[in-house]
Amino acid sequence: MQAAAISGELNALNHVERKVAESGWSAGEREERLDRIDIRMRELNSMILDLAAAKVAGQSVRSAPPPVAETRTGLESPEYRAAFWKYLATRNDSEVRAISNSTTNIGVPADMYRTIIERLYAPTTLLGRIPRVSVDGDKKIAIGNALPTVEFLDEADPSTPSDPTFSAQITVDCKTIRAHTRASVESLRDAVGNPSMQGFITKMQTIAMQIHLEKAIVQGGVTKAWTNGLMIAPNTSSQKVAGGAKYINITGDNLIDLVHAVKPQYRTGNFLIVLDDDALKSIRKIKVNTTDYVWKVSETGGIKDGIPGTIYGIPYIVTQQIDQTAINTGNKSRILCGNFDYCTLFERQGMEMFVDPFSSSANLQVNMYTFGRYDFHVTVPEAFAGITFTAAE
Repeated sequence: MQAAAISGELNALNHVERKVAESGWSAGEREERLDRIDIRMRELNSMILDLAAAKVAGQSVRSAPPPVAETRTGLESPEYRAAFWKYLATRNDSEVRAISNSTTNIGVPADMYRTIIERLYAPTTLLGRIPRVSVDGDKKIAIGNALPTVEFLDEADPSTPSDPTFSAQITVDCKTIRAHTRASVESLRDAVGNPSMQGFITKMQTIAMQIHLEKAIVQGGVTKAWTNGLMIAPNTSSQKVAGGAKYINITGDNLIDLVHAVKPQYRTGNFLIVLDDDALKSIRKIKVNTTDYVWKVSETGGIKDGIPGTIYGIPYIVTQQIDQTAINTGNKSRILCGNFDYCTLFERQGMEMFVDPFSSSANLQVNMYTFGRYDFHVTVPEAFAGITFTAAE
């Protein structure tokens, strides 16, 4: 009976197909209706094959259906990744839209997004040591900007109410950071089904975004980014150490003073020194005399047995985003020390990609824009200290 019903439905569809061909509909209307009929016919043919297979195996038509393989949908699915790279090569987004159900920009495939995030926030980089918070829009947030007031009281003494911990607010106003990649059609076609080529394109975009985002975090106020960065986090005289004119004038006393300019309660956990490579080089050259380097791994080792990974016992991270032209009158520190749990990178949305296949089409190139939105705030300035210099390098 099942087979008879299916056969009857197929005959009805064939009859409709003949009617469509004989109708006065336009070519587009006929094609649309025939496409729908074709899909239904293929579904029915598949059912007939399933029925035949079940009969051969001696199974009941009404037996339990076979288990459905576990699949991932949307941006998580392998199908979406394949469709995404095919779209970059052909600019036909119909398959991508069908999988993701997106009506806006093309979403970055989940595994590609994870690769970008893992590289962007690698734990050995400055970005990897800064806490991140996802926000759903611009807003004002009360922050923990100081430790609460504590007092001893005699019995029945009145207490002094205060709210120092959340007495300040910050305004989160995320700015867009965008990586613009121009790739040839040939390279994008080579990337279809080629994870190595896909990884190379992803890596280049990630490195570029990492450099620019880190620069804005360290310096602040660069190319339409947020106003304040880490270099002005030490905002009182007690948080600043005078390092002389340039890096070559730095002393061991400066480094000790730097660490102790941060209050003891912050010198734990995510407590780091941040400096650029030129500053690190000058520190490594500090000597007890003309031949004996201070920075060594043992009393007799000098520099031949390797270089320790701390300065005064504090881990350090090297960044090339320190503004070497900054001088003391600019209120900027060029060597930083602090607890990076007390600054926050706010992320407005996940990574998205916009593809422009037309602007460079004369050169057979495709423009790809990967972008996200961020803001940055130092929530507790007293958790940081810095060394200032009076002359540019």
